[in-house]
Amino acid sequence: MAKMIPARYDEGGTSAAEKRIFHLLANDPDLADWAVIHSLGLARGLRGPYGEIDFVVLAPSGAVICLEIKGGRVSCKDGTWHTVDRSGVSAELKKSPFMQARDGMFSLFRAVQAKFGINSDAGRCLFAYAVIFPDIDPPPQTPEFERWEAISRDDLRSPISDVLRKLISAQGKKIGPHCGPHAPDAAVREIRQFLRPDFERWVTRSTAIRESEAGLISLTEDQYLVLDMISDNPRCLIEGAAGTGKTVLALEYARREASCGKRVALVCFNRLLGDWFEHRAKEFKIPGLTATSFFRFLRSLVISSEFRDEYECTSRNTDPAIVFSELLPFYAQLAVEAGSPSFDVLVMDEAQDLLNSENIDLIGAMLRGGMAGGSWYIFGDFTRQCIHGNVSPTAAMAALESRCPHFVRTRLRTNCRNTRRIGEETALLSGFTSPPYKLGQIDGLAVDYRYWKNASHQLEKLTEVVQQMISDGVDLSDVVLISSRKFADSVAAKLSVECPKRSVTAYELRSGADSERRSSGVGFATVQAFKGMESRAVIFCDVEEVENEAPQALLYTGMSRARSLLVMLVHESERGAIAKSLTRKLSEGWKS
Repeated sequence: MAKMIPARYDEGGTSAAEKRIFHLLANDPDLADWAVIHSLGLARGLRGPYGEIDFVVLAPSGAVICLEIKGGRVSCKDGTWHTVDRSGVSAELKKSPFMQARDGMFSLFRAVQAKFGINSDAGRCLFAYAVIFPDIDPPPQTPEFERWEAISRDDLRSPISDVLRKLISAQGKKIGPHCGPHAPDAAVREIRQFLRPDFERWVTRSTAIRESEAGLISLTEDQYLVLDMISDNPRCLIEGAAGTGKTVLALEYARREASCGKRVALVCFNRLLGDWFEHRAKEFKIPGLTATSFFRFLRSLVISSEFRDEYECTSRNTDPAIVFSELLPFYAQLAVEAGSPSFDVLVMDEAQDLLNSENIDLIGAMLRGGMAGGSWYIFGDFTRQCIHGNVSPTAAMAALESRCPHFVRTRLRTNCRNTRRIGEETALLSGFTSPPYKLGQIDGLAVDYRYWKNASHQLEKLTEVVQQMISDGVDLSDVVLISSRKFADSVAAKLSVECPKRSVTAYELRSGADSERRSSGVGFATVQAFKGMESRAVIFCDVEEVENEAPQALLYTGMSRARSLLVMLVHESERGAIAKSLTRKLSEGWKS
């Protein structure tokens, strides 16, 4: 995939044809070492004070290709060219597309020679141009242009990398052996820096993250409108894809109900998320609010009951999986039946991992009025986040409906956690045929893909990423490393970055409370453990597979944890699969 400069086009000012070519260039895996500058303005045109080139493609072989894009229908009558867009609007061109592309190429060629000198490596680069007609057949051949300078819709059925290489070859034969492409890579980099100098240096990652966070916070507040709807109904199932604000709404609704003097239980599946709930509940200082993970809550019931000794004896030397799935719910049920305190309201997050028959019956026994007549608000994502394999969505719905036939179902549809780029690429790599949510309006930084070949190479890439974050002023307490592997088996365990006065390493997150994060290191959690949590910046490492259902479920859960910055450390073998996934945004069914 080519390095696109800038990384994203202007949605409002870019034509549909240019968008299509942009994506073809950005997602072609054979253009990995190429750079593409979009919408390059020229202070001095060949035949006027200003000019513009739609795309300038910089090939590592030492070629500079100027592309003019003409979408829709094109016609020429009595020497005057016209274009007709998809809306039927006709426009007259001041000159032919080929003359426009040629003038742009020569203007750029002269600017490069004036900057670096005629005999410099940059000045000896091969310059070429072409006009792309993505919607039609090529115009009839005339002496004005060579056939290979007109790229038609049929030509684009081949990878665009093949089309560009043919263009370079043909231009080289036409000009002759006295001119490129034979300039070294350094010359191409010089031209790139001249045309768009240090583009990303103007805004550091820390600044970009702060700007994204400010926008995302305002979008999250917009989700509170849903609270007014569910407050009118005593029993609600609120579904939503990752990033749609379920956890924030669950916490806020629990706070509101507890503030009214009600006894409220706020529970979830994950330990880290339960820690965060507990930490926030303590900040609220509301006596009636109990917030923690579901199984920690069950254990507290058992430990404080008359069945404590029996439970501890029975669970000793027993497989932890059996303890959590069988023993703990059983003894918690006994504790509840023996008279443990009941709750006025239950709020549950991560319901996709908790809604089985046994847990629903246990909750109903603790809830005043039971499942059929009590007040409960259950939040869950039954699309791709059920990564623990405990409950199938069909079985969960059947179990809930059998205990409570009358409840309101609603859905959160707007992604208010992730920037637009993170949200879209999460959905693409997770295998969705269309986004499972409405994408937000905060563009943010591009998802940063770093490819590695072996363990030592991945460690090198990870070290580079952390060093760059430190250099960009990113607070390491805002960064979390996640992986499908345990810490000891992950590349994170070997991280060591030497900085002035300190050495930065990774450490395992033992608590979900924000105060537990350390600015002197990078926190680590497995994807499974970090589900339900979020962080301003996430480095997703040890990614070795991106196709098939199980890896895609982990990608969906892990990638969606990042709010403003996402770095993906992916095995080299998956480069093509990622490119294939990202090109699906061009399909008719993908509506972002």
